[in-house]
Amino acid sequence: MATLRVRFRLNPGRKGVPLTKLSKQAENIELFLRSLASNLGEDGSTQLWLATDFRNGSMINTAEHQAVVDIDQVAQLNIAMLALIKFKSLDMVPPFVTPATLDRFALLRGALEDDEKLGIAVFDPETGKAQRWHYVDKLKLAEIGEAIETEVRYMGSVMGSTHEWNKGADKPYLIIRELNSGDLVKCTYSDADYPKVSNIFTRKTAIVIIQGAILFNRITGRSEVTAATGFEFAPDFPDAEFEAFFGCAPDLTGDLGTGEFIAKGRADE
Repeated sequence: MATLRVRFRLNPGRKGVPLTKLSKQAENIELFLRSLASNLGEDGSTQLWLATDFRNGSMINTAEHQAVVDIDQVAQLNIAMLALIKFKSLDMVPPFVTPATLDRFALLRGALEDDEKLGIAVFDPETGKAQRWHYVDKLKLAEIGEAIETEVRYMGSVMGSTHEWNKGADKPYLIIRELNSGDLVKCTYSDADYPKVSNIFTRKTAIVIIQGAILFNRITGRSEVTAATGFEFAPDFPDAEFEAFFGCAPDLTGDLGTGEFIAKGRADE
């Protein structure tokens, strides 16, 4: 068993670190490491990353995750960190690293001066010793931020229950609570479709389908219908028909259960 650890060096070559910069960069580093830990299947909540092994001069410290992990996860952490440090294209980044984590890493530039570098060292998973320093600067972190495709646009639909309707806005919109995720999805529409929108609000508990141009933010994981054109009630299935659906394709999920198969499909999106 092992521990997730990364060493950071702030303000290299200079005396100390301004307190405002220290607090800002400490927050940025924690948010990045929490996101990366989540990518590795570990708890990404607060209070689990502890700063230890402080050194004088340019402010060196080790960020250590307060949980025991498999040694393979330490190796994965190192692979991800080195790919980010040596970034040249998104193809270099391991697939388990999400756009949100990439964005968090790029945001480390926020507390750097134009001529300042951030030192990063990973730990050998076998010996537990820190490896050599690598450095990233503001320009490299900005390059990573610019490489992230933050938005995806496509034609599609969302399904959920009606939550709110704002018909007096300059750009009228409705909000539905998405059926699977529970997220609130804003859907703008044309005044010409007012009667259709009014109709779907006549049944309080009905499930509706909104079709149109969808904008998906890969950083936040949230969707928005930017130009809704279709407003329909989802079909109601009698219990007998619903139950008859299960078992109609027994080999579809292979060795996986239905819930496992659906979860795997969502993870691969």
